[in-house]
Amino acid sequence: MRGIPWHIFLVFLLVACQSEPAIPVRLSESLLPSTALRVSLEADGPWIWSFDRRLEPKEDIRMNASLLRWLERQTGLRFRLWITPRGQSVADEICAGRVHFGIVGTVTYLQAYHRCGARILVRGRNREGRDTYRAAIVVPPDSPIRDLADLRGRSFAFGSPNSTQGHLIPRLMLQRAGLRVHDLRAYAFHESHAATANAVISGRYDAGGLQDTLALALAERGLVRILALSEPYPSSGIIAGPGVPEKTARMVQEALLALDPAGRDQASLYHWERSEMPLGFVLARDEEYADLYRIAREIGMLEP
Repeated sequence: MRGIPWHIFLVFLLVACQSEPAIPVRLSESLLPSTALRVSLEADGPWIWSFDRRLEPKEDIRMNASLLRWLERQTGLRFRLWITPRGQSVADEICAGRVHFGIVGTVTYLQAYHRCGARILVRGRNREGRDTYRAAIVVPPDSPIRDLADLRGRSFAFGSPNSTQGHLIPRLMLQRAGLRVHDLRAYAFHESHAATANAVISGRYDAGGLQDTLALALAERGLVRILALSEPYPSSGIIAGPGVPEKTARMVQEALLALDPAGRDQASLYHWERSEMPLGFVLARDEEYADLYRIAREIGMLEP
């Protein structure tokens, strides 16, 4: 039966309303013809993968499914892609045993690590080849605020509560400056980095926390002034749940470390340059996230 191809099916749950039924999606139809998944019936698995949503759903599916197709060729394992329903997180799915691997941001990883011992295998390299990212705290260009200590008694715009660069790292930056949220006059969370930037640019908030790349671009245009940049922190990556055998996790890890998405493997992937790890992966260890884990636990980001 080695030469017999078969199709993997997704269960694509888009729950814009609670009554919407599950929609099965044939993976070969959701991908370009050249990237339809084909696996061996004798391969180990299937291992279920999910991901933090970033793009339009169909694009997320195509991008992540193309990576799984590549991984199948490299490892001989079988994989299925699972779309986490709205209202649930990848950490929820991994700790419930419904998902084995996740392509996730730092906060999702820390939540899964805290709740059920999920472990990180690799983390991504950005367009500059770095496997770290930073956050920035910004103010309007003409603001009288000159350092982080001046934020006491001021208003602050955070990003999403589960955002690493929009919330977690800015909270750590404030803490190291001797400030807690109760030292601020007011604070609020926003659904995106763009919304946070608008809150500061419009003058509705005295300061805000942003991803470094957006902050630098806005500062170059004179729309904000960067009050402080954080030190680099380890970036997003791929995690394995507690039920994944060590041998399987090692096979996946070694394959991902060999991935060359901007070179020899580019043709196998669907627009991987749009991902948070466009230049591939480096080895990651749980202990490298200790500072972020500490502050995330302290401010209640790790509880269900």
